Amino acid sequence: MLPLEVDVDAIKRKVLLCCLLIFGQNSWAIGKGKAKWVLNLYAQNGDGGHQIFDNSKNEEAYAFEPMLFVAYQINKKTNISGHFVFDTWTAASDTKLDESTGASGEGIKSQSRTSGSLAISRDHKSWRWSSQLGVSSEYDYRSLNFGGNLQKSFAQDNFVLSLSPQIYLDQARDFDIASNQTLNFKGRTIWSMDLSGSQLLTPNDVIQVSYTFIHMNGMLNNISNSVHVSSNPYNNNFSRYDERLPDKRLRHALSSKLVHAFNDENAGHISYRYYEDNWDINAQTAELGHRLSFNDDKSFLMLTYRFYDQSQSQYFKESFQVVETHMTSDSDLANFTSHRFGGHYSHKIEDSQIFGMLLANMEWSAATYFSSRSNGLQSQILQAGLGAEF
Repeated sequence: MLPLEVDVDAIKRKVLLCCLLIFGQNSWAIGKGKAKWVLNLYAQNGDGGHQIFDNSKNEEAYAFEPMLFVAYQINKKTNISGHFVFDTWTAASDTKLDESTGASGEGIKSQSRTSGSLAISRDHKSWRWSSQLGVSSEYDYRSLNFGGNLQKSFAQDNFVLSLSPQIYLDQARDFDIASNQTLNFKGRTIWSMDLSGSQLLTPNDVIQVSYTFIHMNGMLNNISNSVHVSSNPYNNNFSRYDERLPDKRLRHALSSKLVHAFNDENAGHISYRYYEDNWDINAQTAELGHRLSFNDDKSFLMLTYRFYDQSQSQYFKESFQVVETHMTSDSDLANFTSHRFGGHYSHKIEDSQIFGMLLANMEWSAATYFSSRSNGLQSQILQAGLGAEF
């Protein structure tokens, strides 16, 4: 999926994407495997959540997410890999919903998710293909997804073309405010297609261009979102109603990235992405990054800055005067800009033996990312990781 801030599952997706970018940086020999354990802590706070059920606008949320990535090279041409996640989180908005659901009658205090995926990839001359199967389950959402990638190299690997389709067969719950009950699961289908190409321009420069299309169909409401509707415009009396969104969303993104190596120790990148969808959201993202290697290439520090600007959805209002066919007050669908600063440090340590198993190319890492949005939401990710080959 696109790492866009308008995603309803933005918390979990942004954390996962950070981990995927970190994992797999070392090459490894035939017959070896590697594993990496990553721990993420996420916190956000904001006072602009007009979608919050109790009118507090409080968007406070916390997440704790341990993750395990594993990979094994069966032979020279075939690899298998997988990742496994168990996370738990609490959100101020969740505790106000469906009070009859909580065992103590005080609502949903916290939620958890279990997910994982398995993939196999194979190389054949200038071709590479892979396929993936993933599952995810939590209180109000469950998913079965399939994906793949077909990659072709040209001109002695100086140009690489990649095609990546993916489909999600999801089910999600909604919340009925009138009855104060969580409804049964409803279907949601998401399929995406990503086409990308990378070209080696010079020995020090690589450029990548990609286009992504996503088609979403089914129940697209967020269970924790509601809207303010005026029941009497003359005395400013409001009532809460369910969020109502179309059952279809078409999303497009075009992005480019240039990586330049200044020397053996320093490299930088600049990227730009343009996004639009049929909910009238347009967004632009620009990112700068610099990577510094030192300590005889045993360590590196990556610093990044990202700027994001988004227009609001045609269905968004902070409050509504009458009940409309489509209504949302979700702050992720509002007009806002954001700034994100991040730093990632990684260090290789000596080989070691644990329980008689030789662990090579051991590496530990630490990262932090801080984001601030113009509509009042601030968030921070703290991350620690430990990996090795075996």
